Order: sequence, then structure tokens, then C-alpha cells
Amino acid sequence: MANEQFLIVSYIIIGLLSLGLAVLTYIWLRDSFSGIMKVVPERLSIILEKLFFIGIIFPAMAGFFSVSFRSCSKQTYAKIIAERSYLIAKNQEQLSTSLTYIVIALFFWGVIVLGALMVSESRKVK
Repeated sequence: MANEQFLIVSYIIIGLLSLGLAVLTYIWLRDSFSGIMKVVPERLSIILEKLFFIGIIFPAMAGFFSVSFRSCSKQTYAKIIAERSYLIAKNQEQLSTSLTYIVIALFFWGVIVLGALMVSESRKVK
């Protein structure tokens, strides 16, 4: 397989892998998230449950698309596809960045859930 074909195929595979990991993360956490949302006020829980899927998928894809194949030494398409090891390194960077963005999104979701639970608790006290 030529490097140009390798670039196209690997880009698609890594993109699907990033998306798949995000979907698996969502599926794995969905039931726990829904259980926590039962304690939160109904309006807020409906909004958060609808945003949770997007809040996991979007960061994963943003991380994937944020990696550029261009660099200081590789400005042209011909230079980018010249070395397969460079393409593999960029694919690894895409996957790594996608996973990092998922972890960051989960951190923010943790903060959001904490805030929602605090709102729920303050309503119970009143």
C-alpha cells in the first residue's frame, strides 16, 4: 500500500476508533449518569441527559480533528506522505489527543454533576 493510500485508510480508521471509544465511554457511563440524574431536579436532569451524549462525542472528535499533519518540516502534501513513520506518529497523536479530550470532558462532567447534586441538596434543605 502506498503512503497516500495509507494516509487515507489510517485517517478513517483512527477517526472511527476515536468515535467508537467515545461511544463506548458514553454507553459505559450512561446508566450511572441516569441514576444520578434521578436525584436532580427534573428540568435540569432532562437537559443534562440530552447533553451528555454530545458532551462525550464532541470532545473526542474535536481532539481527533485538532491534530494537524503539517509541521515545521512538513509543509507540503508530498513531504507529509513521504514517510510512513511520520503518518503512524500522527495517527497515534490523533488517538492520544482524542482520548485526552474525552478525559477532560469527563472531568468537566464530574464538575457539572457535582454542581447539579449541590443544587438538588440545597432544594431539599429548604
